[in-house]
Amino acid sequence: MIRRTNTEFLRIEEDLVELFECLLAEMPPNAASLEVRRVGRNKEGLQATLIPGNTRAASLWVHAEKGVGLVDLGFGDWNNAWELPIEGRNPKAGKVELLQEVRELCKAVIAGKCRYERGFLSRTATIGVEGGPPYRVTDIPVFRTRPHLRGIRCYEPYTS
Repeated sequence: MIRRTNTEFLRIEEDLVELFECLLAEMPPNAASLEVRRVGRNKEGLQATLIPGNTRAASLWVHAEKGVGLVDLGFGDWNNAWELPIEGRNPKAGKVELLQEVRELCKAVIAGKCRYERGFLSRTATIGVEGGPPYRVTDIPVFRTRPHLRGIRCYEPYTS
């Protein structure tokens, strides 16, 4: 993993929590809840998770560490994740551009524009954002999935 340490990213954890709080505030009451916790062996990172009220919608999480210019983003029942900005549209993005890309991906997941697909020894996560090709990340080899995944798992929006 490439680590980009930069003073620009010293508040990245707080910025991501603020972003998730804004996303939550834009939804109707009880559409989702927010869970924030410290993670890592020495609690060096922060994970924020949006948990939808609709059980057929995908949960959404981000992980970051202070001073590191990388954000992991994932959704749903499995653990495929994008390492942004490297696996995003602008690999050299600064903090403002990175947070905007995270927001666009989050809005797409909240709108139900995401899915997982099981392939031969693989699992592909897809998020469809407006104005561009879908984001895809594939984990290989994947021998078994827990919970079980057969074919395609499409998620619903947080709200109707």
